[in-house]
Amino acid sequence: MTREPIFVHIYEPPADDDGGGTILWFGLEPQLTEEEENIRRELIETLLQEAPSAPSFTTDSEFENILGQMIDRYTILDTEANNLVRRQGRLWEMIGMDDKRLTVNEKQRERLTYVVIRDLIRNGPLEPLLSDEMLEDIHSVGLKHIHMDHKVFGMVTSNIRFRERELLSRYLRAMSERIGRPVSDNKPIIDGVLLDGSRINIIFSDDVSMLGPSFTIRKFAEETISITQLIQWGTMSSQVAAYIWICLEYGMSVLVSGETASGKTTTLNAILPFIDHNVKIYSAEDTPEVKVRHKIWQRLVTRDAKNEESRVEMFDLLKAALRSRPRYIIIGEIRGVEGATAFQAMQTGHPVIATFHASSIVKMIQRFTGDPINVPIRFFDNLNFAIFQEVVEAPGGGIARRITGIDEVIGYNKHSDGVLTRGMFEWDPVKDKHYFRGMFQSHLLENKIAAMAGFANKRDIYDEMLRRADAIQRMVDRGLTHYDDVFDLLGLYYSNGWDHFSRAIDTWVGVNQK
Repeated sequence: MTREPIFVHIYEPPADDDGGGTILWFGLEPQLTEEEENIRRELIETLLQEAPSAPSFTTDSEFENILGQMIDRYTILDTEANNLVRRQGRLWEMIGMDDKRLTVNEKQRERLTYVVIRDLIRNGPLEPLLSDEMLEDIHSVGLKHIHMDHKVFGMVTSNIRFRERELLSRYLRAMSERIGRPVSDNKPIIDGVLLDGSRINIIFSDDVSMLGPSFTIRKFAEETISITQLIQWGTMSSQVAAYIWICLEYGMSVLVSGETASGKTTTLNAILPFIDHNVKIYSAEDTPEVKVRHKIWQRLVTRDAKNEESRVEMFDLLKAALRSRPRYIIIGEIRGVEGATAFQAMQTGHPVIATFHASSIVKMIQRFTGDPINVPIRFFDNLNFAIFQEVVEAPGGGIARRITGIDEVIGYNKHSDGVLTRGMFEWDPVKDKHYFRGMFQSHLLENKIAAMAGFANKRDIYDEMLRRADAIQRMVDRGLTHYDDVFDLLGLYYSNGWDHFSRAIDTWVGVNQK
């Protein structure tokens, strides 16, 4: 799916053709003739001259509307031009002014408007790629054709490429300046966020990127994915969601862990509505990806600067978090020494939710207790549980994301100098189904949460989990998969109690149902 007037054709050439076996993604967008290209240059020159007198704007959408109006003002349709020539005669010459309007036909105006707005406001030659909602990652290396990860077809090759090194370098410089992270030969590697929320990594210098400047864009969905949508997709089950809900309501710390592009941040955002809506959330990130709808959200990002005194690093943000008294600290991604500070926060009673790169609980413990994080192994049980997620082959072909396991951290065993953990959920890849292995065996539910939840018999907590799983599944069955619906319904639970929440599920008119 793309925005008009962009169209995409995807096909696989026959095996005996050049490129056979490679799926091709062909983006189609308005192209300018040589004459129209000359008009475009004149038009941009006029727009730049008139820019100081243009109305002010605060958003890209307002800027786009103003630019569209200016293009209409400084172009005139050829039929209108003939009529004006008859009516006005030499009026412009008589009053000593130049008519700066350029004569075009209606189709030319449409093409010119698209190209000018694309190049001045949007994403230039990458616009067809960034407008395709089915693409996940975009990979460009030097002057080669750009490749993308497609949600259905996997890796595909596009018809889009930069044909000259100077054009590519100029484009990356302009883009990096636009997002406030200017790239140069002195600073050849930068990470940033595009205006649509997509993450970009640029490696600029030829002596670092041997095949020429390269970049990777991790596209970000415009709409936050909800927990019920993930259940509908099979990423997790309603029981998995219910278990996470209970844990987050009662202040447990969790890491969402997995390899690159496994959907960790998507899952992190999806589980945040399970936190009490009346508490303060504090988020700390290098690139802003966490999306919180709670009323009290303190959102902070790191700041890069040449001057060390002006630099704000993740470690600084986490130290500040300890003085801000939040209910939960959300860390976009733990990569290095800030991981030790995250564990200090847990130790002082500040629950933490974060993403991390590790494919199993064993590898997670190894990474946290080794360089450069160096969390003492006897402190690791400050973390309560970990969610593990992977990219897998979908049952019908293509790729999918699945939570493959959830492990509880029980405690430090001084005899083995190790960490005791217990698996709660596992995913069966053959049946594509999640199984709860923690019935009457959950350390968190029985020994930490049951008493806080007011259960005299600690094993009644399992009935509560199943009750919540049933409610979540009812939301899925009713098609309540929009993030706003899920957040607002859970808000009813926290403000009005279970009965009101449960009744509302059956009568709620969802965003997608209006």
